[in-house]
Amino acid sequence: MNEAADGSRSDRRGPIRPLRLLSLRARITIGSTAIAAIVILLLVLVMRFQVVSVVASASRTLLDADADPYVATLEVDSDPDLSPPGNAQLVAVVSPSGEIRLSTMPKRVEQALGSLTTTPAGTSVIRVSGSEYRVVVEHPVNQAGRWTVVAARNSQAEAIVVDDLTTTLSLTGVAILVAFGVASWILATAALRPVNRMRREAERLSAAPERAELPVGPAQDELASLATTLNAFLARTRQATERERQMVSDASHELRTPLAILTTQLDLAALDADDAAALAAHIERAKHSVARLSRLANDLLALSRIEESERREQDGDQRPETAWSDLGDEVMAAVDRVRLIASAKDITVDFDLEPPVAVGGAGPGTGGGTVEPRYRIDTGGMAQLVTNIAGNAVAALPRGGGIFVSWRSTGDEGVLQITDDGPGVPESFIPVAFDRFTRPDEARKSRPNPDPSTGAVTVPGGSGLGLAIVRAVAERAGGTAGLRNVPSGGLEVTVRLPEVR
Repeated sequence: MNEAADGSRSDRRGPIRPLRLLSLRARITIGSTAIAAIVILLLVLVMRFQVVSVVASASRTLLDADADPYVATLEVDSDPDLSPPGNAQLVAVVSPSGEIRLSTMPKRVEQALGSLTTTPAGTSVIRVSGSEYRVVVEHPVNQAGRWTVVAARNSQAEAIVVDDLTTTLSLTGVAILVAFGVASWILATAALRPVNRMRREAERLSAAPERAELPVGPAQDELASLATTLNAFLARTRQATERERQMVSDASHELRTPLAILTTQLDLAALDADDAAALAAHIERAKHSVARLSRLANDLLALSRIEESERREQDGDQRPETAWSDLGDEVMAAVDRVRLIASAKDITVDFDLEPPVAVGGAGPGTGGGTVEPRYRIDTGGMAQLVTNIAGNAVAALPRGGGIFVSWRSTGDEGVLQITDDGPGVPESFIPVAFDRFTRPDEARKSRPNPDPSTGAVTVPGGSGLGLAIVRAVAERAGGTAGLRNVPSGGLEVTVRLPEVR
Protein backbone atom coordinates (compact mmCIF):
# COMPACT_ATOMS: atom_id res chain seq x y z
CA MET A 1 0.00 0.00 0.00
CA ASN A 2 2.75 2.47 0.95
CA GLU A 3 4.75 1.68 -2.19
CA ALA A 4 1.64 2.16 -4.31
CA ALA A 5 0.91 5.46 -2.62
CA ASP A 6 4.51 6.61 -3.09
CA GLY A 7 4.33 5.63 -6.74
CA SER A 8 1.07 7.54 -7.14
CA ARG A 9 2.62 10.65 -5.58
CA SER A 10 5.66 10.28 -7.84
CA ASP A 11 3.40 10.06 -10.89
CA ARG A 12 1.59 13.19 -9.83
CA ARG A 13 4.85 15.05 -9.36
CA GLY A 14 6.36 13.61 -12.53
CA PRO A 15 5.40 16.36 -15.02
CA ILE A 16 6.44 19.09 -12.60
CA ARG A 17 9.79 17.77 -11.42
CA PRO A 18 11.64 18.14 -14.79
CA LEU A 19 10.67 21.82 -14.87
CA ARG A 20 12.53 22.34 -11.61
CA LEU A 21 15.72 21.23 -13.33
CA LEU A 22 15.44 24.01 -15.92
CA SER A 23 16.81 27.50 -15.52
CA LEU A 24 14.61 30.25 -14.16
CA ARG A 25 14.65 31.95 -17.57
CA ALA A 26 13.42 28.75 -19.26
CA ARG A 27 10.70 28.25 -16.68
CA ILE A 28 9.49 31.83 -17.06
CA THR A 29 9.42 31.45 -20.84
CA ILE A 30 7.63 28.09 -20.76
CA GLY A 31 5.12 29.28 -18.20
CA SER A 32 4.28 32.53 -19.98
CA THR A 33 4.12 30.78 -23.37
CA ALA A 34 1.80 28.09 -21.98
CA ILE A 35 -0.52 30.75 -20.59
CA ALA A 36 -0.42 32.62 -23.91
CA ALA A 37 -1.22 29.37 -25.77
CA ILE A 38 -4.28 28.80 -23.61
CA VAL A 39 -5.44 32.38 -24.16
CA ILE A 40 -4.90 32.16 -27.95
CA LEU A 41 -6.72 28.82 -28.10
CA LEU A 42 -9.68 30.27 -26.24
CA LEU A 43 -9.70 33.28 -28.56
CA VAL A 44 -9.65 31.03 -31.65
CA LEU A 45 -12.54 28.96 -30.29
CA VAL A 46 -14.56 32.04 -29.45
CA MET A 47 -13.90 33.59 -32.86
CA ARG A 48 -14.81 30.32 -34.60
CA PHE A 49 -18.07 30.19 -32.68
CA GLN A 50 -18.78 33.79 -33.62
CA VAL A 51 -18.00 33.14 -37.29
CA VAL A 52 -20.24 30.07 -37.35
CA SER A 53 -23.03 32.15 -35.85
CA VAL A 54 -22.51 35.00 -38.31
CA VAL A 55 -22.33 32.67 -41.34
CA ALA A 56 -25.48 30.83 -40.25
CA SER A 57 -27.31 34.12 -39.76
CA ALA A 58 -26.16 35.35 -43.20
CA SER A 59 -27.32 32.09 -44.78
CA ARG A 60 -30.74 32.43 -43.17
CA THR A 61 -31.00 35.98 -44.47
CA LEU A 62 -30.09 34.90 -48.01
CA LEU A 63 -32.54 32.00 -47.90
CA ASP A 64 -35.32 34.31 -46.76
CA ALA A 65 -34.46 36.62 -49.65
CA ASP A 66 -34.64 33.68 -52.10
CA ALA A 67 -38.06 32.56 -50.83
CA ASP A 68 -39.75 35.92 -50.22
CA PRO A 69 -40.63 36.75 -53.93
CA TYR A 70 -42.45 33.46 -54.32
CA VAL A 71 -44.20 33.75 -50.99
CA ALA A 72 -45.42 37.23 -51.91
CA THR A 73 -46.70 36.03 -55.29
CA LEU A 74 -48.54 33.03 -53.89
CA GLU A 75 -50.26 35.06 -51.19
CA VAL A 76 -52.12 37.06 -53.91
CA ASP A 77 -52.34 34.65 -56.87
CA SER A 78 -53.97 31.20 -56.74
CA ASP A 79 -52.61 30.16 -60.15
CA PRO A 80 -49.31 31.99 -60.51
CA ASP A 81 -46.94 31.85 -63.44
CA LEU A 82 -43.67 31.09 -61.62
CA SER A 83 -40.33 31.73 -63.25
CA PRO A 84 -37.13 30.01 -62.06
CA PRO A 85 -34.70 32.05 -59.96
CA GLY A 86 -31.31 33.18 -61.17
CA ASN A 87 -27.79 32.97 -59.77
CA ALA A 88 -28.02 29.23 -59.15
CA GLN A 89 -30.48 29.70 -56.31
CA LEU A 90 -32.09 26.53 -55.01
CA VAL A 91 -35.84 27.09 -54.74
CA ALA A 92 -38.84 24.79 -54.94
CA VAL A 93 -42.58 25.49 -54.89
CA VAL A 94 -45.06 22.72 -54.06
CA SER A 95 -48.77 23.20 -54.70
CA PRO A 96 -51.49 22.25 -52.20
CA SER A 97 -52.02 19.03 -54.18
CA GLY A 98 -48.38 18.04 -53.73
CA GLU A 99 -47.32 18.89 -57.31
CA ILE A 100 -43.89 20.44 -57.69
CA ARG A 101 -44.67 23.60 -59.65
CA LEU A 102 -41.12 24.90 -59.66
CA SER A 103 -37.80 23.41 -58.63
CA THR A 104 -34.14 24.19 -59.14
CA MET A 105 -33.21 21.67 -56.46
CA PRO A 106 -30.97 18.69 -57.13
CA LYS A 107 -32.93 15.47 -57.69
CA ARG A 108 -31.88 14.02 -54.33
CA VAL A 109 -33.23 17.12 -52.57
CA GLU A 110 -36.49 17.06 -54.58
CA GLN A 111 -37.11 13.61 -53.17
CA ALA A 112 -37.20 15.11 -49.69
CA LEU A 113 -39.66 17.88 -50.56
CA GLY A 114 -42.62 15.68 -49.68
CA SER A 115 -41.54 15.56 -46.05
CA LEU A 116 -40.92 19.31 -45.98
CA THR A 117 -44.54 20.11 -46.87
CA THR A 118 -45.54 18.97 -43.43
CA THR A 119 -42.63 20.70 -41.70
CA PRO A 120 -43.50 23.89 -39.74
CA ALA A 121 -42.32 27.13 -41.27
CA GLY A 122 -38.77 28.07 -40.30
CA THR A 123 -35.15 27.19 -40.81
CA SER A 124 -33.71 23.71 -40.44
CA VAL A 125 -30.86 21.50 -41.60
CA ILE A 126 -31.48 18.33 -43.60
CA ARG A 127 -29.06 15.60 -44.65
CA VAL A 128 -29.47 14.13 -48.08
CA SER A 129 -27.12 11.52 -49.53
CA GLY A 130 -24.32 12.51 -47.19
CA SER A 131 -24.67 16.24 -47.82
CA GLU A 132 -26.13 18.83 -45.50
CA TYR A 133 -28.46 21.57 -46.66
CA ARG A 134 -29.77 24.52 -44.74
CA VAL A 135 -33.39 25.13 -45.78
CA VAL A 136 -36.05 27.76 -45.16
CA VAL A 137 -39.63 26.53 -45.38
CA GLU A 138 -42.61 28.90 -45.83
CA HIS A 139 -46.31 28.00 -46.17
CA PRO A 140 -48.22 30.81 -47.97
CA VAL A 141 -51.99 30.32 -48.16
CA ASN A 142 -54.36 31.49 -50.94
CA GLN A 143 -57.67 30.43 -52.39
CA ALA A 144 -56.13 27.31 -53.83
CA GLY A 145 -54.93 26.15 -50.43
CA ARG A 146 -51.66 25.81 -48.50
CA TRP A 147 -48.56 26.07 -50.65
CA THR A 148 -44.97 25.22 -49.64
CA VAL A 149 -41.98 27.32 -50.65
CA VAL A 150 -38.54 25.86 -49.94
CA ALA A 151 -35.22 27.69 -50.37
CA ALA A 152 -31.98 25.72 -49.75
CA ARG A 153 -28.22 26.19 -49.64
CA ASN A 154 -25.50 23.57 -49.38
CA SER A 155 -23.93 23.81 -45.88
CA GLN A 156 -20.58 22.68 -47.30
CA ALA A 157 -19.89 26.21 -48.44
CA GLU A 158 -20.42 27.45 -44.87
CA ALA A 159 -18.11 24.76 -43.53
CA ILE A 160 -15.42 25.71 -46.05
CA VAL A 161 -15.60 29.35 -45.00
CA VAL A 162 -15.46 28.47 -41.30
CA ASP A 163 -12.64 25.96 -41.79
CA ASP A 164 -10.58 28.37 -43.88
CA LEU A 165 -11.02 31.11 -41.29
CA THR A 166 -10.17 28.69 -38.45
CA THR A 167 -7.01 27.62 -40.27
CA THR A 168 -6.02 31.23 -40.78
CA LEU A 169 -6.67 32.06 -37.15
CA SER A 170 -4.74 28.99 -35.99
CA LEU A 171 -1.70 29.82 -38.13
CA THR A 172 -1.83 33.41 -36.94
CA GLY A 173 -2.13 32.22 -33.35
CA VAL A 174 0.89 29.93 -33.74
CA ALA A 175 2.92 32.78 -35.21
CA ILE A 176 1.87 35.06 -32.36
CA LEU A 177 2.70 32.31 -29.84
CA VAL A 178 6.18 31.81 -31.30
CA ALA A 179 6.78 35.56 -31.28
CA PHE A 180 5.49 35.74 -27.71
CA GLY A 181 7.81 32.91 -26.65
CA VAL A 182 10.82 34.62 -28.19
CA ALA A 183 9.84 37.94 -26.61
CA SER A 184 9.38 36.22 -23.23
CA TRP A 185 12.85 34.68 -23.51
CA ILE A 186 14.40 38.03 -24.38
CA LEU A 187 12.53 39.88 -21.62
CA ALA A 188 13.37 37.17 -19.06
CA THR A 189 17.02 37.41 -20.09
CA ALA A 190 16.97 41.19 -19.68
CA ALA A 191 15.10 41.00 -16.36
CA LEU A 192 17.49 38.38 -14.96
CA ARG A 193 20.64 40.17 -16.09
CA PRO A 194 20.94 41.97 -12.69
CA VAL A 195 20.59 38.56 -11.01
CA ASN A 196 23.48 37.23 -13.08
CA ARG A 197 25.55 40.25 -12.08
CA MET A 198 24.66 39.61 -8.45
CA ARG A 199 25.69 35.96 -8.86
CA ARG A 200 29.05 36.89 -10.38
CA GLU A 201 29.62 39.45 -7.67
CA ALA A 202 28.71 36.89 -5.01
CA GLU A 203 31.31 34.54 -6.48
CA ARG A 204 33.84 37.35 -6.18
CA LEU A 205 33.02 37.87 -2.50
CA SER A 206 35.21 34.95 -1.52
CA ALA A 207 38.22 36.67 -3.06
CA ALA A 208 37.57 40.14 -1.62
CA PRO A 209 34.87 39.84 1.09
CA GLU A 210 35.88 43.04 2.84
CA ARG A 211 35.32 45.22 -0.24
CA ALA A 212 32.79 43.52 -2.49
CA GLU A 213 29.13 44.47 -2.56
CA LEU A 214 26.26 43.23 -4.66
CA PRO A 215 25.34 45.72 -7.41
CA VAL A 216 22.16 47.73 -6.84
CA GLY A 217 20.45 48.78 -10.06
CA PRO A 218 18.99 52.24 -10.64
CA ALA A 219 15.43 50.90 -10.78
CA GLN A 220 13.53 50.79 -7.50
CA ASP A 221 12.33 47.23 -8.04
CA GLU A 222 12.37 43.93 -6.19
CA LEU A 223 15.91 43.08 -7.35
CA ALA A 224 17.22 46.39 -6.04
CA SER A 225 15.50 45.74 -2.71
CA LEU A 226 16.98 42.22 -2.61
CA ALA A 227 20.47 43.54 -3.36
CA THR A 228 20.14 46.23 -0.67
CA THR A 229 18.95 43.68 1.89
CA LEU A 230 21.77 41.25 1.03
CA ASN A 231 24.35 44.04 1.19
CA ALA A 232 23.13 44.97 4.66
CA PHE A 233 23.29 41.30 5.66
CA LEU A 234 26.82 40.98 4.26
CA ALA A 235 27.90 44.12 6.09
CA ARG A 236 26.57 42.76 9.39
CA THR A 237 28.20 39.41 8.73
CA ARG A 238 31.54 41.03 7.93
CA GLN A 239 31.33 43.14 11.07
CA ALA A 240 30.51 40.10 13.18
CA THR A 241 33.31 38.10 11.56
CA GLU A 242 35.76 40.94 12.11
CA ARG A 243 34.71 41.26 15.75
CA GLU A 244 35.12 37.55 16.29
CA ARG A 245 38.48 37.53 14.52
CA GLN A 246 39.66 40.48 16.59
CA MET A 247 38.39 38.91 19.81
CA VAL A 248 40.14 35.63 19.07
CA SER A 249 43.35 37.48 18.23
CA ASP A 250 43.15 39.67 21.33
CA ALA A 251 42.19 36.77 23.57
CA SER A 252 45.10 34.69 22.25
CA HIS A 253 47.46 37.54 22.95
CA GLU A 254 46.06 38.16 26.43
CA LEU A 255 46.02 34.48 27.37
CA ARG A 256 49.59 33.94 26.27
CA THR A 257 51.16 36.02 29.07
CA PRO A 258 49.24 34.63 32.10
CA LEU A 259 49.63 31.10 30.77
CA ALA A 260 53.38 31.60 30.42
CA ILE A 261 53.53 33.08 33.91
CA LEU A 262 51.49 30.20 35.32
CA THR A 263 53.76 27.67 33.62
CA THR A 264 56.84 29.36 35.06
CA GLN A 265 55.30 29.48 38.54
CA LEU A 266 54.48 25.79 38.40
CA ASP A 267 58.00 24.99 37.20
CA LEU A 268 59.47 27.03 40.08
CA ALA A 269 57.15 25.30 42.52
CA ALA A 270 58.43 21.95 41.29
CA LEU A 271 62.00 23.08 41.86
CA ASP A 272 61.21 24.29 45.40
CA ALA A 273 59.24 21.20 46.35
CA ASP A 274 61.53 20.67 49.38
CA ASP A 275 61.02 24.24 50.66
CA ALA A 276 57.54 24.47 52.15
CA ALA A 277 57.54 28.28 52.44
CA ALA A 278 58.75 28.82 48.88
CA LEU A 279 56.33 26.19 47.58
CA ALA A 280 53.41 27.93 49.33
CA ALA A 281 54.44 31.28 47.83
CA HIS A 282 54.60 29.80 44.34
CA ILE A 283 51.18 28.18 44.79
CA GLU A 284 49.69 31.46 46.01
CA ARG A 285 51.04 33.32 43.00
CA ALA A 286 49.74 30.54 40.73
CA LYS A 287 46.30 31.01 42.29
CA HIS A 288 46.37 34.67 41.30
CA SER A 289 47.30 33.73 37.76
CA VAL A 290 44.42 31.23 37.62
CA ALA A 291 42.08 33.88 39.02
CA ARG A 292 43.13 36.29 36.26
CA LEU A 293 42.57 33.61 33.62
CA SER A 294 39.17 32.84 35.10
CA ARG A 295 38.18 36.49 35.08
CA LEU A 296 39.36 36.84 31.46
CA ALA A 297 37.32 33.80 30.41
CA ASN A 298 34.21 35.08 32.21
CA ASP A 299 34.55 38.52 30.63
CA LEU A 300 35.00 37.03 27.16
CA LEU A 301 31.90 34.91 27.73
CA ALA A 302 29.94 37.98 28.85
CA LEU A 303 30.96 39.93 25.74
CA SER A 304 30.06 36.98 23.51
CA ARG A 305 26.59 36.74 25.09
CA ILE A 306 26.01 40.48 24.66
CA GLU A 307 26.95 40.33 20.98
CA GLU A 308 24.76 37.25 20.48
CA SER A 309 21.83 39.12 22.03
CA GLU A 310 22.47 42.04 19.66
CA ARG A 311 22.36 39.69 16.66
CA ARG A 312 19.11 38.13 17.86
CA GLU A 313 17.57 41.58 18.31
CA GLN A 314 18.65 42.53 14.79
CA ASP A 315 16.91 39.38 13.56
CA GLY A 316 13.66 40.49 15.18
CA ASP A 317 13.81 39.29 18.78
CA GLN A 318 12.10 41.62 21.23
CA ARG A 319 14.37 43.78 23.35
CA PRO A 320 13.96 43.62 27.14
CA GLU A 321 12.30 46.57 28.86
CA THR A 322 12.64 47.22 32.60
CA ALA A 323 11.07 49.84 34.84
CA TRP A 324 13.19 52.43 36.64
CA SER A 325 12.34 51.09 40.09
CA ASP A 326 13.33 47.52 39.16
CA LEU A 327 16.66 48.79 37.90
CA GLY A 328 17.05 50.79 41.11
CA ASP A 329 16.55 47.63 43.16
CA GLU A 330 19.26 45.92 41.09
CA VAL A 331 21.63 48.86 41.66
CA MET A 332 21.24 48.43 45.42
CA ALA A 333 21.81 44.66 45.15
CA ALA A 334 24.91 45.17 43.00
CA VAL A 335 26.29 47.74 45.47
CA ASP A 336 25.91 45.17 48.24
CA ARG A 337 27.93 42.67 46.22
CA VAL A 338 30.65 45.24 45.53
CA ARG A 339 30.82 46.07 49.26
CA LEU A 340 31.81 42.46 49.96
CA ILE A 341 34.86 42.88 47.73
CA ALA A 342 35.61 46.41 48.93
CA SER A 343 35.58 45.42 52.61
CA ALA A 344 38.96 43.70 52.19
CA LYS A 345 40.50 47.16 51.57
CA ASP A 346 38.25 49.13 53.91
CA ILE A 347 36.73 50.93 50.92
CA THR A 348 33.31 52.50 51.49
CA VAL A 349 30.66 52.15 48.78
CA ASP A 350 27.67 54.51 49.02
CA PHE A 351 24.75 54.97 46.67
CA ASP A 352 21.87 57.33 45.98
CA LEU A 353 18.65 56.77 44.03
CA GLU A 354 16.72 59.77 42.67
CA PRO A 355 13.30 58.57 41.45
CA PRO A 356 11.67 60.30 38.48
CA VAL A 357 9.28 63.17 39.13
CA ALA A 358 5.70 61.95 38.58
CA VAL A 359 2.74 64.05 37.46
CA GLY A 360 -0.30 61.92 38.16
CA GLY A 361 -1.64 58.38 38.32
CA ALA A 362 -0.04 55.69 40.39
CA GLY A 363 3.64 54.91 40.48
CA PRO A 364 6.94 55.82 42.06
CA GLY A 365 8.27 59.30 42.35
CA THR A 366 7.13 62.60 43.74
CA GLY A 367 4.03 64.44 42.65
CA GLY A 368 1.42 61.68 42.89
CA GLY A 369 2.92 59.09 40.55
CA THR A 370 2.68 58.27 36.87
CA VAL A 371 3.69 55.42 34.61
CA GLU A 372 7.38 55.20 35.48
CA PRO A 373 9.98 55.31 32.73
CA ARG A 374 11.25 52.09 31.20
CA TYR A 375 14.60 51.31 29.61
CA ARG A 376 15.80 48.73 27.07
CA ILE A 377 17.96 46.86 29.55
CA ASP A 378 17.31 44.00 31.93
CA THR A 379 18.40 43.74 35.54
CA GLY A 380 21.32 41.51 34.55
CA GLY A 381 22.65 44.25 32.29
CA MET A 382 22.36 46.83 35.08
CA ALA A 383 24.23 44.47 37.41
CA GLN A 384 27.04 44.17 34.85
CA LEU A 385 27.30 47.97 34.62
CA VAL A 386 27.58 48.49 38.37
CA THR A 387 29.86 45.54 39.18
CA ASN A 388 32.30 46.16 36.32
CA ILE A 389 32.68 49.90 36.93
CA ALA A 390 32.72 49.70 40.71
CA GLY A 391 34.87 46.55 40.62
CA ASN A 392 37.51 48.39 38.58
CA ALA A 393 37.39 51.22 41.11
CA VAL A 394 37.88 48.83 44.02
CA ALA A 395 40.93 47.31 42.32
CA ALA A 396 42.48 50.73 41.70
CA LEU A 397 41.71 52.50 44.99
CA PRO A 398 44.11 52.51 47.93
CA ARG A 399 42.98 51.26 51.31
CA GLY A 400 40.29 53.43 52.84
CA GLY A 401 39.09 54.93 49.57
CA GLY A 402 35.51 55.68 48.67
CA ILE A 403 33.06 54.94 45.81
CA PHE A 404 29.75 56.68 45.18
CA VAL A 405 27.04 55.14 42.95
CA SER A 406 23.97 57.12 41.81
CA TRP A 407 20.99 56.14 39.64
CA ARG A 408 18.60 58.88 38.61
CA SER A 409 16.12 59.87 35.96
CA THR A 410 16.96 63.10 34.17
CA GLY A 411 14.72 64.39 31.40
CA ASP A 412 14.15 61.52 28.99
CA GLU A 413 17.05 59.34 30.08
CA GLY A 414 18.29 57.36 33.04
CA VAL A 415 21.78 58.18 34.30
CA LEU A 416 24.04 55.74 36.16
CA GLN A 417 27.07 57.54 37.59
CA ILE A 418 29.91 55.95 39.57
CA THR A 419 32.62 58.14 41.08
CA ASP A 420 35.69 57.21 43.11
CA ASP A 421 38.34 59.30 44.94
CA GLY A 422 41.29 57.36 43.53
CA PRO A 423 44.20 58.52 41.38
CA GLY A 424 42.21 58.72 38.11
CA VAL A 425 43.66 57.67 34.76
CA PRO A 426 46.09 59.31 32.32
CA GLU A 427 44.37 61.63 29.86
CA SER A 428 45.89 59.64 27.00
CA PHE A 429 44.00 56.56 28.19
CA ILE A 430 40.52 58.13 28.14
CA PRO A 431 39.96 57.89 24.32
CA VAL A 432 40.69 54.13 24.36
CA ALA A 433 39.33 53.32 27.81
CA PHE A 434 36.35 51.35 26.45
CA ASP A 435 38.35 49.36 23.89
CA ARG A 436 38.98 45.70 24.55
CA PHE A 437 42.10 44.61 26.39
CA THR A 438 43.23 48.15 27.18
CA ARG A 439 44.50 49.11 30.63
CA PRO A 440 45.84 52.37 32.09
CA ASP A 441 49.34 52.66 33.51
CA GLU A 442 50.33 51.50 36.96
CA ALA A 443 48.33 54.28 38.63
CA ARG A 444 45.11 52.27 38.02
CA LYS A 445 46.52 48.73 37.90
CA SER A 446 46.19 46.24 40.67
CA ARG A 447 49.57 45.21 42.02
CA PRO A 448 50.75 41.65 42.57
CA ASN A 449 52.24 42.60 45.93
CA PRO A 450 51.02 44.89 48.76
CA ASP A 451 51.89 48.55 48.30
CA PRO A 452 53.49 49.82 51.52
CA SER A 453 52.54 53.43 50.81
CA THR A 454 48.82 52.81 50.24
CA GLY A 455 48.11 49.48 51.87
CA ALA A 456 46.58 48.06 48.71
CA VAL A 457 46.18 44.29 48.92
CA THR A 458 46.94 41.79 46.24
CA VAL A 459 44.03 41.21 43.85
CA PRO A 460 43.90 39.41 40.52
CA GLY A 461 45.02 41.54 37.55
CA GLY A 462 42.27 42.99 35.37
CA SER A 463 41.32 41.47 32.03
CA GLY A 464 41.02 44.79 30.22
CA LEU A 465 37.43 43.89 29.27
CA GLY A 466 35.43 45.46 32.09
CA LEU A 467 34.83 48.84 30.43
CA ALA A 468 34.35 47.13 27.03
CA ILE A 469 31.50 45.16 28.61
CA VAL A 470 30.10 48.41 30.04
CA ARG A 471 30.07 50.05 26.61
CA ALA A 472 28.54 46.96 24.95
CA VAL A 473 25.72 46.82 27.51
CA ALA A 474 25.06 50.55 27.22
CA GLU A 475 25.00 50.54 23.41
CA ARG A 476 22.75 47.50 23.33
CA ALA A 477 20.27 49.54 25.39
CA GLY A 478 20.63 52.44 22.94
CA GLY A 479 22.72 54.49 25.36
CA THR A 480 26.26 55.71 25.79
CA ALA A 481 29.12 55.33 28.26
CA GLY A 482 31.85 57.83 29.06
CA LEU A 483 34.43 58.64 31.71
CA ARG A 484 36.44 61.64 32.89
CA ASN A 485 38.92 62.57 35.58
CA VAL A 486 37.36 64.57 38.40
CA PRO A 487 39.23 67.85 39.00
CA SER A 488 39.27 67.23 42.76
CA GLY A 489 40.72 63.75 42.20
CA GLY A 490 39.27 60.45 41.17
CA LEU A 491 37.44 59.02 38.16
CA GLU A 492 33.81 59.45 37.11
CA VAL A 493 32.10 56.96 34.79
CA THR A 494 28.67 57.93 33.41
CA VAL A 495 26.22 55.67 31.56
CA ARG A 496 23.17 57.26 29.92
CA LEU A 497 20.19 55.11 28.93
CA PRO A 498 17.31 56.58 26.88
CA GLU A 499 13.74 55.97 27.98
CA VAL A 500 11.48 53.75 25.91
CA ARG A 501 8.90 55.85 24.12
